Amino acid sequence: METQIALIKVGALGDVVRTTTLLPALRKRHPNMELTWITGKDAVSLLHGNPDVARTVLFDDSPDASWRHANYDWVICLDDDEALCKLASELRSSRLSGAYMAGTERKYSDDLAAWFSMGLLRPASQGGLKRANELKRENASTYGEIIYRGLGLPGPVARPFIEIPRAEREAAARWLEAQRFAGPIVAMNTGAGARWRFKSWGEDQTADLAQQIVDRLSADVVVLGGAAEKDRNERIVVAARRSKVCAAPTNLSLLGFAAFVERCNLLISSDSLGLHLASALKKPTVAFFGPTSAAEIDLYGLGEKITTPLGCAVCYLRDCDVRPHCMESIPVERMFDAVAKHLAFSVNL
Repeated sequence: METQIALIKVGALGDVVRTTTLLPALRKRHPNMELTWITGKDAVSLLHGNPDVARTVLFDDSPDASWRHANYDWVICLDDDEALCKLASELRSSRLSGAYMAGTERKYSDDLAAWFSMGLLRPASQGGLKRANELKRENASTYGEIIYRGLGLPGPVARPFIEIPRAEREAAARWLEAQRFAGPIVAMNTGAGARWRFKSWGEDQTADLAQQIVDRLSADVVVLGGAAEKDRNERIVVAARRSKVCAAPTNLSLLGFAAFVERCNLLISSDSLGLHLASALKKPTVAFFGPTSAAEIDLYGLGEKITTPLGCAVCYLRDCDVRPHCMESIPVERMFDAVAKHLAFSVNL
C-alpha cells in the first residue's frame, strides 16, 4: 500500500532545491511513498524529473483540485506564511509536521520546532526576532541535519537533486564555446535577491577578484545573475577590464541558469539559488556569508565557506549602519586564496 505524503515548500527558490535533500531519506523510510510536492509556479521546473516526486501541484490551485481533498498519511509544511500554514491545517492527514494554523494562531509541530524557532516569525512572547537571531548564531547544524533529525529520517543527509534538460545544456555549451575560452571556467554569482541588502558582495570587489582570477590563475570568468542583475553584471565586466571576463545572459530560465553552473569548474556564490544548484551538480563552490547562516549550508565536501569576521553576523535585519558592513569586511585576497585552492582541485578531478 502506498504511503501518501504531501510536502509544502514554495519559496525561496534556493530553499526549494535544498529541500530535495529530504526525498531520498523519505523514500528509504517509506519505500512505497507517493509524494505530492505543493509549491509555487516559479519553482515547478526545479522539481522536474525528480524520481521521488509523484506529482507537483500549485498551492494556489483551484479549490476543487483533487490533491486538496486527498487523504494523506503525512503532511510536512516547511513554509510558515499564514496562507501555507492554513493549507497545511486544511489537508486531511494522519500526521502533520512543521507549520500550521490553530484557529488564528500560527503553530509549529514539536518535531520541527528546532528549525522554526530560528525563523523570522518567532513570536514576541518567545523572544521574537532577537532570540531567533541568537539561536541562528548558536546553531552548528546544517539544514539537512536539522530536518532529518526532526523528522526521524535515516542518514546520511543526501545531496539535493536537479535535472537539467538537454536543450538547456546544449544552449549553455554553445554560448560558452562562442566566447572562445581556453582555460578553466570560474562562474561568479555574487549578487543575491532583495531579501537582504547585504547578502551580495560588492561590485568593485567582484571585479577585482575577476581580474586576479584571469591574471594569476589563467582562468576564464563568467558573471552570472538574474534579470534584476543585468546592469550590475555589465558594470562588473566593464570594471574588470579583461576580455576573459564575460557576463552570461540574464534572461535564462532557472534550468538554463543551472546549465551554466554545471559547465563551470568552480562557482563563487552568495547564499542564493546558485549555491544550492552547485551542491546538486557536485560543483566546487566558494560561498560567502554575512547576514545568513553558513552553518546551515552543506557543501558536501566540495569547496569552502567564507564568513564575515564581524561579530554581528547572522541576522534578519533588512538594513544596518555598521561600516564596514559584513560583505565589505570579506577581503578579496581571502576569496582569491580559496578560489585558487579549490579551482586547482576541480581541474584535477
